[in-house]
Amino acid sequence: MKTIAKPGSRQRTSLYLLTCGLFRRRSILRGAGSILAHCFTIYLLLLLPALLGSCDKTAAPDPEPPDNQDPVEVVIDSVLTHIRVLADDRPVGRLDLFIYDADGLRPLERQLEFDGLQEELNIPTLPGDKLVVGIANSPKRFNRKALERFDAMEQLSFNFADDDPDRPILGGFVKTGAQRGEIQLQPLLCGIRLVKVSNTMDGYELLENPRIRLRDLPNAAEILRQQEFRPAELIDAGPWTPLPCDVGYFSQEPNLTLWCYPNDTPEDVLGVPRPCLEFACEIVGTTCSFEVPLPPLPRASTKEVTLTIDGPGIFSYEIQ
Repeated sequence: MKTIAKPGSRQRTSLYLLTCGLFRRRSILRGAGSILAHCFTIYLLLLLPALLGSCDKTAAPDPEPPDNQDPVEVVIDSVLTHIRVLADDRPVGRLDLFIYDADGLRPLERQLEFDGLQEELNIPTLPGDKLVVGIANSPKRFNRKALERFDAMEQLSFNFADDDPDRPILGGFVKTGAQRGEIQLQPLLCGIRLVKVSNTMDGYELLENPRIRLRDLPNAAEILRQQEFRPAELIDAGPWTPLPCDVGYFSQEPNLTLWCYPNDTPEDVLGVPRPCLEFACEIVGTTCSFEVPLPPLPRASTKEVTLTIDGPGIFSYEIQ
């Protein structure tokens, strides 16, 4: 008859035989030797579980890391990009810098904000050329999510009504090379200065209550655009600005400056009307108006106007 051993039967058989042998040996030992045999039996019974457990080949689980162990940080190599920011002595109350990768989708890498102008900056960036945008004196906070690509930044516009000639909105950008670049911040605002008004009418008639304003003002402009300003919307007219006094025999030099956003549409191109300077006054109790069409106005340009009034509806002008 063939005997089939079941799993674990060999270990139980060994234990049985060893135990029986111990009791058999205990019956032989008598007298003083019985105490030694009893101690030896207890020792073997304590050792057996360790001997049997050594047959188990299951690997012990790895110890779990302590709960307070810090996560391993992945360190990305960076370089210092040197940026110089120029504002031509214009006041800067707040400066925002946007750093874009110059390649691929040109994503936004970093956005920095400073209180006041920072002429020299060493900024940690990823290696490679960057497109660094500087905007100063923004009247509103920026939506970082909306400016995650340089393409979106190129379309960023400001409204003329939000600009301030005493602290104008400034903007510019540069593509770095060898981790260096210089940003020239420029305003959008253009200045139209009335330098001189002359009255050549006979009879010493006065130009009473003289005043000026601009008409057909561009409503908005893109902060990074340098040329081809073609406003989509116009403001019909700005507010009136009075001259210091009536204009009589002597010419008056008010040196008043009015402001507008650029419109550099060429004179021989039909399209959106360019701004014009309107001079109004009363002559012998009748309100008279004189409009001076302005030439193309590039960004941050200044034009000086000299006006001569010869009578109601009769005038001449010079623009420099």
